Amino acid sequence: MPRTGVAHDSKQSANVVADSSAEAITVNDKRLAAVRLFARISFGSHWLVPDKPRPSQCTGPKGYQVVAEDVSCWLVILLTASMLIGGAAAAEREIPPVSTRTVVYHPLETICPETINRDLKGTVPTVDIAIYLGETEGDPHGYVTAPDELVQSFQRAKKIFADAGVQLRLLWVKRAVVHASWLAVQANDVTGSAAPPEINAYVGFRSARWKLTAEATNVFGSIIEPHSENHRTIYLLYLKQVRMAYYDRTVKDRPQMKSIPTGGLSLPAYLFETRIPRRIRGVITLCQQRGNGGRTIAHELGHKLINVSHEYRQISPQFEVRGEGGLMLYGGGTEIPAGQAGRWHQERLHLSPFLYQTKEDGTRQWNADYRQGGHYYDPLYADKVIRFGVMKLPQPRKHNIPPGK
Repeated sequence: MPRTGVAHDSKQSANVVADSSAEAITVNDKRLAAVRLFARISFGSHWLVPDKPRPSQCTGPKGYQVVAEDVSCWLVILLTASMLIGGAAAAEREIPPVSTRTVVYHPLETICPETINRDLKGTVPTVDIAIYLGETEGDPHGYVTAPDELVQSFQRAKKIFADAGVQLRLLWVKRAVVHASWLAVQANDVTGSAAPPEINAYVGFRSARWKLTAEATNVFGSIIEPHSENHRTIYLLYLKQVRMAYYDRTVKDRPQMKSIPTGGLSLPAYLFETRIPRRIRGVITLCQQRGNGGRTIAHELGHKLINVSHEYRQISPQFEVRGEGGLMLYGGGTEIPAGQAGRWHQERLHLSPFLYQTKEDGTRQWNADYRQGGHYYDPLYADKVIRFGVMKLPQPRKHNIPPGK
């Protein structure tokens, strides 16, 4: 893949992805060299003696005589060689093929962040947002030919958050040319257990223990360029298909694991906590162009910044719920309500670790970070939480086993 057109931002340098095939070759060479050295040492010892008679011996090929008492040593040599060679092959398999790819960046010059950001004020809480358009060589993302649509969507999301007292600052829009396999990923594994329906939804989310897959970690981590403030930045990553795994509890007492495609996936802290690499914890994937005129961007930002599920006023959090009025429901609403009646959405937004204010000397004052990984009841939020339902998971049943069994 040609490396022309790589964009180097003044704040974030271009990501250079190491070619892991070289690493695999190095591993193999070292292991095979060890085998040869081991054999050379062994063959030079008394285990394999050319034409020298010893007690209890048998004649091998080419005049070599194998000492019967040292047959066990031969077995050790063969077993060790097999393990070393097999280990080299396994080491090569363990290196994900995706990591051998590179990313080529092109700036989308038809979008000017300075113009979009010209109304920002230093004293207002701000979120930095960078956008990557995933595409393959010769097949540009749709926004390349329709940049105005992306600008309009971002501006609408910007207006929704401005009404709640938060600014969205666009860092850049870059085209990320990648291998086609990177554009469709399974985002998460569910590594925990399903909670009963009566359990508080956020307690249940903690029990499910969502974790970013190795595939997604590789793709997201390779596209997002390294920077000291990665963990404080939101990244909107446009791909073709991102699938989400979850427990479907439609049938009571019989939860089923399912995986579905998503239009947007926020990968929020209330689901992942620390099971997403800190450097890329700000990633949000989007698979829709236009995305309901910018509301999809705002909705996914709400999951990440407010750190709540689908809920609004009297509507308790649910995995999927439609309604009007609130930004965090599926529908057309855009409100980010305040106070206990509004489930503290606005207050939680202003506590987000992704927010900062610019001081008079130009430095940034960041919000405090999560204290316990960012679950819904993280101490960061103090009393800005709603308690409902059964707050504790049921204890596992103990099976009484008769003595001696």
